[in-house]
Amino acid sequence: MPKSVVELWDPAFADRSPCFDTLRPALERLDCSRFPSLGCLQQLVDDIVPTCAKRALKLAPAESASPDPYERRVFETGELAVRSSHWHDLFNVLVWCVFPRSKAALNRRHVAEMKHEAPGRRGYARDALTQFDEDGVIVLSSAPELFELIRAFKWKELFWDRRAEALAHMRFFVFGHALYEKLLEPFVGVTGKAVLLDVPAGVDVTTGAADNRLGERIDAGMLGSPADLQPLPVLGIPGWYARSLEASFYDNAAYFRPGRRR
Repeated sequence: MPKSVVELWDPAFADRSPCFDTLRPALERLDCSRFPSLGCLQQLVDDIVPTCAKRALKLAPAESASPDPYERRVFETGELAVRSSHWHDLFNVLVWCVFPRSKAALNRRHVAEMKHEAPGRRGYARDALTQFDEDGVIVLSSAPELFELIRAFKWKELFWDRRAEALAHMRFFVFGHALYEKLLEPFVGVTGKAVLLDVPAGVDVTTGAADNRLGERIDAGMLGSPADLQPLPVLGIPGWYARSLEASFYDNAAYFRPGRRR
């Protein structure tokens, strides 16, 4: 049986879709002719990741990583376990490189929330933090009315009828490393968990600016519950998927759902 594409290295994976453009600041510093080794990734981290967490980030082979709980281990020692030739873990490292302040803020919040949880129990806040870490999308816009279309699940109006406005006034940055892995083999159904951040009109928001804004919001208590995350059918974002060029694509109510279930 042929291997799935996610089990094979593809040096041109970032050219498959604009959804991977967010990672280019990190990818441009890597030799992508083969699956990046742990040493190459550590060098990348050392070169471009500021020490936003309690400790500088140190990558470790997953098989020899400390047995301490993941979030506490990252917080206390900076140790991040990485499996060799593994897309999920590669994307996690790359997101640390592009959004270090936000990743560090998520880690701090996890550890702070643990102190208030009963043994063996996870609270709503940590569920939200985990969902965003895995499947998050940062959505920035200078047009509040476009955010209202997302909140109202008016996907065709946003992505088709008002496509020119969305392209002009919105930016979408994939944050979740599990979402990146899914987008290697996109399927109708893949959905992100979005946070909506307003920005001043006329400002071209960079990943660094988005990272600063989001990190501040997470430290201030954003993401107290999974309900704070907005479902986002990411294949509908103009240009991210071949069928986003077809108006009929947005009529698929099983994917572009009309609202939250109560």
